[in-house]
Amino acid sequence: MKGPDQLCESYGQAMLDKDGRAIAGHYLFPYISFTLGGVHSFEDRATADEACTQQVARFGRSGVGTDIRLKDYKVVPVSNDAALCHLTWEVFPQDGTPGWSWLNIYGYRRKGDEEGFEFNISDNEIAELLKRFPTFFSL
Repeated sequence: MKGPDQLCESYGQAMLDKDGRAIAGHYLFPYISFTLGGVHSFEDRATADEACTQQVARFGRSGVGTDIRLKDYKVVPVSNDAALCHLTWEVFPQDGTPGWSWLNIYGYRRKGDEEGFEFNISDNEIAELLKRFPTFFSL
């Protein structure tokens, strides 16, 4: 078991490695994402693997690029087996757009021998991304 601190660090490394499958490997299922009033979920690992791999590719195609780094994180315990993880990310776009940072919240959960993120709130990420790359999701 890694615990929430090591999971946050490992998640940051998976993002640096540009590895959609490794990113998805940090999730518990069903995984739920709350974004700007919308809800999206990955019911299983196969769905998450495909979606995360496609998202990494979309970052590359869009001009944003894949230089996305975990800048900082804070773990706020909720119970013995749960925490809210505040992850601050920064991106350095490949197309010359000035970089920026944002905060996402992830819900960490330990369930028996499993652990991972079971949800995220990514309003800041997507709002900032769409300000700079309004056609991101159509690519």
